Amino acid sequence: MMKMKKVGAVAAAAIVGIVGCKSVMVSSTPSSATAKSQAELIGTTPAPVEVWMFQSKKVTVSKDGYDSKTVTIDGKLGFNAPDSVRVTLKRRFNVNSDPDGAEVLVNGESVGKTPLKDIGIDDQGGSTVEVRKKGWLKSSLKVKADSPKDLVLNMERDGSGRRLLELVPSQNGVTIKTTPIFSDTEVGENSPNVSAVKRVTSAPQNEYIQDISLLPDGKTMVVSILEEYVDGEKSAYRSNVWKMNTAIAGAPRSAITTGNFHDITPNASSDGKMLYFATTRNGRLSICRLNMERQSGITTVTQGNTADYSPALHPDTKDLLYAAVLPGSGNAAYLWETPVASRGLPSQLREGYEPRWSPDGKKLLYIKGDRDKNQSKIWICDRDGGNPTQLSMGTGEFNDVDANWSIDGKRIVFASNRSVIKDKKNYDIWMMDADGSNLTQLTTNGSCDDNPVFGPDGKTVYFRSNRGLVWDIWQLQIVENK
Repeated sequence: MMKMKKVGAVAAAAIVGIVGCKSVMVSSTPSSATAKSQAELIGTTPAPVEVWMFQSKKVTVSKDGYDSKTVTIDGKLGFNAPDSVRVTLKRRFNVNSDPDGAEVLVNGESVGKTPLKDIGIDDQGGSTVEVRKKGWLKSSLKVKADSPKDLVLNMERDGSGRRLLELVPSQNGVTIKTTPIFSDTEVGENSPNVSAVKRVTSAPQNEYIQDISLLPDGKTMVVSILEEYVDGEKSAYRSNVWKMNTAIAGAPRSAITTGNFHDITPNASSDGKMLYFATTRNGRLSICRLNMERQSGITTVTQGNTADYSPALHPDTKDLLYAAVLPGSGNAAYLWETPVASRGLPSQLREGYEPRWSPDGKKLLYIKGDRDKNQSKIWICDRDGGNPTQLSMGTGEFNDVDANWSIDGKRIVFASNRSVIKDKKNYDIWMMDADGSNLTQLTTNGSCDDNPVFGPDGKTVYFRSNRGLVWDIWQLQIVENK
């Protein structure tokens, strides 16, 4: 037995003698880094590291301007130990933001706040550095091998004007569609066709103006406003109708409707006595009316299983026109007419939405097409739906929407995204004659200008805009060409 043990020991010694240690090549990115093991200098990468078989050795790789990194070379794997090891060092960067005090995230992980000094970031794998701060839009960049040591991320101020919130009619009421949108911090207007632009309202950041309608007195405006509020721990939305005096900038407003519903697309009768609007009070979108003199007595006008909105009462106050989405038709809208002085049944006229009667009641203005595909155009037809004619023309993909008559019926004002301003395609206010001629662009600001309505003088136009980072109502004066 003793002899066998001696033979085993001799064999083991022979193996160690033959094998001894293994040389493992340590390389690095970047190259020419210093390699040490237990404070003992090994050399400059790429450098061979001698590792005894069946043992392990820790090697620290370092270089000025980079975070050091320690790796373990495992000789215990015997003949399966690796022949080479590559170490990638994180380069040290200074991260700054404008403004300061922003949270810094590297590949989604928070690492501190700006200004941040000597933070190690992998510049080989396309790392992403992002900065966030309340009240500002987040900013990010990709870190590359040629990125400078000082990283500077500029942030733009945030606001409700950075988001477009639309209430899309659906069978279950409305769907809130949120889309990021550009808002120019410059509120000025350089259009040669406009002499003056001023803001009429001063909305808070949690409000999104939706629809605008001017009463026959030419001073009182009714507006649907979407409000974002907190319900428990979640954000919730409601839309109510308000009225305000346009003759006084910043004048106090008063609520016409209240409640956690969606009251949208308000439009008054030609005598200003009755206000028609769409509401989800009945569980779906239906048309209701309210006595403007008493501001009470809400009455349901349309019944059925359609989603009804955009009411327009005929000047003779006998017939109501509105748009409706039929069950199973997606968002395709059709124009319907129903008598309000009797209990007659509604009748369908044609496909379209946003109906508006001409001041004399003989013509109907409406929008037809797919807005999501930049194909919506302005159309006109007779009172009974006959003789449909497309008014807005042009080449390319664009939308002409939100069309409204002047008080004399000679002009039409509308919003269009047919032009490109500041390298962006956005909505501006346009005007044309009632026959579609004399097309004129009124606003040229880089923000979104839409929902225009004429004032009683035919020269004033009220419109919605997100210029200045918030949705407000603005007023412009048209320059008449002599």
